[in-house]
Amino acid sequence: MIYSIRFNGSKEKDQINESAKMLSEAAESFKKAMQESATQYNEHRKKAEEQINRGARLTNHRINL
Repeated sequence: MIYSIRFNGSKEKDQINESAKMLSEAAESFKKAMQESATQYNEHRKKAEEQINRGARLTNHRINL
């Protein structure tokens, strides 16, 4: 089945165009946030790996027997 959407006026077209623009902006904002989060995670991971390579422990817990 093929459905066609008909618009009766330019007002409806403008509303759809505005909605599409807002959705696109939201998607770009989400993409940017995810990239920043990944960058932060990788920086933190790199610092932790450097500390471990220098002999640091992951935790400060000690078991006394």
